[in-house]
Amino acid sequence: MSALAQILRARGHRVSGSDRTHDSGGNRAVFKKLEKQAIVLLPQEGASVSADVDFLVVSSAIESSSPERAQALRLAIPVMHRARLLAELFNPAEGIGIAGTSGKSTVCGMVASIFDADRRQATVINGGIINQYVSATMLGNARHGEGAECLAELDESDGSISRFFPAAGLLTNISKDHKPLSELRELFQGFIDQTRGPVVLNADCPESARLSAPGAVTFGIGHAADYRAAGITAGPRGMRFTVDGAPYAIRQPGRHNVANALAAIALCAALGVPVKARQLGLRRFTGIQRRLSLIGTVGSISVWDDFAHNPEKLRASLRAIRLLSKRMLVVFQPHGYGPTRFMLEELARAFSEEMRSRDILIGLPIFDAGGTADRSIATEDLLRKVRGPRCLAAGDRTGALAAIISRACSGDGIAVMGARDDTLSAFARRILQALRRRAK
Repeated sequence: MSALAQILRARGHRVSGSDRTHDSGGNRAVFKKLEKQAIVLLPQEGASVSADVDFLVVSSAIESSSPERAQALRLAIPVMHRARLLAELFNPAEGIGIAGTSGKSTVCGMVASIFDADRRQATVINGGIINQYVSATMLGNARHGEGAECLAELDESDGSISRFFPAAGLLTNISKDHKPLSELRELFQGFIDQTRGPVVLNADCPESARLSAPGAVTFGIGHAADYRAAGITAGPRGMRFTVDGAPYAIRQPGRHNVANALAAIALCAALGVPVKARQLGLRRFTGIQRRLSLIGTVGSISVWDDFAHNPEKLRASLRAIRLLSKRMLVVFQPHGYGPTRFMLEELARAFSEEMRSRDILIGLPIFDAGGTADRSIATEDLLRKVRGPRCLAAGDRTGALAAIISRACSGDGIAVMGARDDTLSAFARRILQALRRRAK
């Protein structure tokens, strides 16, 4: 929503909006940047929708009973879903859609960085904050460009991906997340069918292989592909590899980020971006906030902040951290009651298979965004199913912090994981500060 607001404002429209977090005093840094762009923030109540509003945009999180929607109905103001607005910006342009279960935000950021290296002036709309685009006034999840291309992360969680007709499309992977695999296959097949230009697929993803995509460009590490990484090496400053003999370097850790880079390389190659621009763009890419972000180190103890919340994301991040640490201390906050219930078995299996007996998993209470959710499930239900690491249920972050500080030792990798709640980043910094105080 904030990305769309920034693009509309950059195009000269008058933009206002409301948010529960703003009303409760949270995320002040985010809202201050929006205000600096002359985006007006109002209380989340009906009076915020005035008669001179042309249309009201809502996300899937806004209930039909919200006062803004009721006020729009009284004033006969059209109500538009977020995805429809994005589609109206995307479809008339040379839309380049990044879709898939995991890795979308990172791949979109990598492609944006490569486009910048190639001096393209694309509009970029991303689900995550691209570090290179952050400024004193810009959040970093959107940039208005003067060129014909519109690069956007497309979401399948609410089925709205069917609204988009890309000029080029990339599918990172397919795994269970918001929807059953049967529904995801149908949605992503539709995405492929509606893409009128190059389609890029993951050769390492068995679910992607089930889709019909004649002539698709492929990327991969473990399987034959048009763009395949060789000579992969991991180091303290990221990953190195070659593609068709050309060397590449990225600053992000983990083989999953090599796969993300391969996806960006394959798509950009299909769009005519030369090798040198691909190399330069990936080398310059400084990452996405909360995508395995290293907050800092104290001695040989590292603290990470990560958005991982579904089984595949968790697996990828845990594997990357394992290579960089002797032991893992993971703080996990499930990102909602519905997702936890839907993926309970898969989440437990991911932690059980990727963590060892010496590792520690600390569960925070499920993130509660308000509304009418069924709250009959708890983090303890997940922890009881995990086998392998030592599991601790923390009633709050103070308890989790105490558990970490009393146990952290040389060589540990401490990770704070979870989605939707931006305050998790502040908690990761709080852990780092507490470790520094302990070290004095």
